[in-house]
Amino acid sequence: MKNILWVVLAAVSMLACETEDRTKGDSLYASKEYKSAVKAYDEYLELHPTHVKSLYNRGRSYEELKEYDKALADFNQVLELDKKNTSAMLSLSKYYYRAEKFDQSLFYAESAIKVKDDMAEGFFWVARASHHMGDFPKAKAAYNNAINLNKQYGEAYLYRGALKMQEDKKTGACQDFKQAKNLGIKEAEAAIKKYCN
Repeated sequence: MKNILWVVLAAVSMLACETEDRTKGDSLYASKEYKSAVKAYDEYLELHPTHVKSLYNRGRSYEELKEYDKALADFNQVLELDKKNTSAMLSLSKYYYRAEKFDQSLFYAESAIKVKDDMAEGFFWVARASHHMGDFPKAKAAYNNAINLNKQYGEAYLYRGALKMQEDKKTGACQDFKQAKNLGIKEAEAAIKKYCN
């Protein structure tokens, strides 16, 4: 009986340590201590190299540190391990958008929507990439979808307003800018001053 109890206690202790090691990086990330978070994820991933959540969160930490190439490597590795990981797909969409590779940004955003078609953020990145590629109808439809899925998506209102300005639809654009401002998007105030007064 003592041996069984000892084995159970040892297993519980090991599990508790592993959970603590795994969540250490998450706690540091939440505290915006990104360098320390990367170090904690590195240590955990040495023993658990295929732990998808830790790989993704390390990538997000790298992203916050503006170490985009390291983030890219982690996001790609996540997708190798989990082909339907929409978080990694959206992070890749943002990566390629930032790099002005809008076709690749669009590919990953659309891939995410194929897996999960109720993601406002997925439609937002489809819209942003399409907007930059000059496909205004597709961009507008995607902004609309993002807003329909999340009425609080201030950035979607802001950029849909910018698209409406490009289409010479000032009244609708100003309504979107005002809604974006009401939702706390700082850039909306400048757009209102420039176009709506």
